[in-house]
Amino acid sequence: MQVQTNKNPYFRIVKKTLLSYLIYFISLSSFGQIQITKPNPKLIFDAKYVTLDNPRPRKPDSLAENFHRYNTTEKQFVPYHNLGNYGTASYSVMFTNDNPIGFKHGFNTFDVYFIKPEKVKYFNTKTPYTALDFVFGGKEEIVGGAEFSINIKPNVNFGFNFHRNSFKGKSRNQLSIHNLLSVQNAYQSKNKRYDMKVAFIYNGIKNQENGGWAQDDVFTNSFYKRNKSFVEVNLNDAINKYSERNINFHQQINLGKKTEVQINDSTKRKMVVSPKLAIAHDFEYAHWKFRYKDFEKDSLFYDRLIYDADSTDDYTKTWRLSNGIYFKNIQNDTTPKKFLFAAGLQYDFIRYKQRFTDQFLHDIKLKARIYNQVDSAFFGYSVDAAVDIAPRYIGDFEVNFIGKLNFKKTISVGVSGNVSLASPSQKQEFYYGNHYTYSNDFKKTFQVKAEAHFAWRKQLMFATVQDYFIQNYIYNDTASLPQQYSKPLNVLVVKLQKDFNTKHIFSGTEVYAQWVSNNNIIRLPVFAMKQTLYYKGGWISGKLNAQLGFDILYNTNFRGNAYNPSLAVFYHQDNEKLKFYPIMDVFFNLHVKFTNIFLRVEHVNQGMFKQKGIYTAPNYGYLDRTFRAGITWQFYD
Repeated sequence: MQVQTNKNPYFRIVKKTLLSYLIYFISLSSFGQIQITKPNPKLIFDAKYVTLDNPRPRKPDSLAENFHRYNTTEKQFVPYHNLGNYGTASYSVMFTNDNPIGFKHGFNTFDVYFIKPEKVKYFNTKTPYTALDFVFGGKEEIVGGAEFSINIKPNVNFGFNFHRNSFKGKSRNQLSIHNLLSVQNAYQSKNKRYDMKVAFIYNGIKNQENGGWAQDDVFTNSFYKRNKSFVEVNLNDAINKYSERNINFHQQINLGKKTEVQINDSTKRKMVVSPKLAIAHDFEYAHWKFRYKDFEKDSLFYDRLIYDADSTDDYTKTWRLSNGIYFKNIQNDTTPKKFLFAAGLQYDFIRYKQRFTDQFLHDIKLKARIYNQVDSAFFGYSVDAAVDIAPRYIGDFEVNFIGKLNFKKTISVGVSGNVSLASPSQKQEFYYGNHYTYSNDFKKTFQVKAEAHFAWRKQLMFATVQDYFIQNYIYNDTASLPQQYSKPLNVLVVKLQKDFNTKHIFSGTEVYAQWVSNNNIIRLPVFAMKQTLYYKGGWISGKLNAQLGFDILYNTNFRGNAYNPSLAVFYHQDNEKLKFYPIMDVFFNLHVKFTNIFLRVEHVNQGMFKQKGIYTAPNYGYLDRTFRAGITWQFYD
């Protein structure tokens, strides 16, 4: 491994580049006099948005269903566990394993909370759109946010989304604070030839790390059961800080001749562009910073102190400058196409800095895609392929595919999956810290994932089956260190969902099951379940709707992974098997036009039926019984 200590002059242009894009952004948002059209009663509620990963226009969700599930991890496709407090390091209890190619920094324990560039909402609204939300409860816990969007001109939109989450928790040194912000601008030329989307994203997480309880009688001692703040913890002055700053810029030029079209069944006609080909450019500047601090001298929690005996201050910094250019044909109203394609090149320049190392890396990917509309009336497909040609990652490749059949808009079946060969992350290859230092020479991980889907919307039935074949799987052993398992692994995951919906009763059942060929390498529960049951009713001519019911979460016992705050990883442990019982939350949702209110008692069955308690990870207890309430408002003027 070649270590460089000199700074690359390429990064001297970053500030100038970012400044240029910032000026461009401001100019597009502010040119001319801002004119906001007076509200039109017929258009006042017309607000739609798109995202980079889904160009299909969608309306903001104003319904009360599942509104009480306000936490990010509760909204995921699979169940998640945390460390006894919202906002802390989390892991999925069902197997998921993305295997992206090329460069990866490897610090992903908190990714589930981040705003991702491809998920930023770019609105098109006739009147200003505002959404506010606020949740409180627990012990000095506050969740609040604001989303705003306005069309400065019919073809220019500006918006932002900000959330601040503060979860103090019931135990010592357990505070988790999230500051999440996106500021975005969208512009489209009047002739539809040019389209631009730019976003600035900041994700900041400050997470106190207590290392778990230092006592094993918390669930049996009646005093500690009522007063978790008196329980001794392993770390009293440790903290993890994660931050990401991202500028994402997408622009596209549509090429094609003008076509004359008729307007509103009149004799009036106009010339519009009927594009057949487009050139797209993607630019991204990203800066990640991961820092672990422990100011406690000679902490007995760790086996060793390598560089500093008084305190720990480990950091990893990553910068990435990315440019991609793509050519594609596009579909329009005058020349509809069933066969679409896209191809291009992406180049990433990366700086990766840790204690004693300052690396400058290059990543080059060739990408191609053939597809039609996956949600088409009958048949849709998509095939994506990418290969890495940079010397460090040469040989990395991935192929993703989707095939879907729709029958009478009620039944759909499909298959999807991917084949990939990917290099290890930087963190898996080496790490220099005050408690851990290692260097590995791992092989690339080969993975085949096959997935089948079935949906019967008339009967509200959904099923998904996933099968993984993995060679050279990387995990963290009982010493928290990365290890590679050279033998093949097979994982089968099944999800079944059945909803029952009448005028006043809704019941939703989600069942997850998984089988692993080697339970010593991948340690997850065999079975998990989500159950929702609520009564719903409407009053005042349907203007006020309410839901009263409960959620139940459960997974079978398993030898769950422990958590290492210094490395921010979940790792194998052989000391205990985590035992679980069903967790019940009771909720009340109220929906009035564009306002939602919820009341919720979490873990309402705590202590009932001689239940002693649950560890989500060794020494980390599950969330205590807590009352929370929340409200959201949506404004369209």
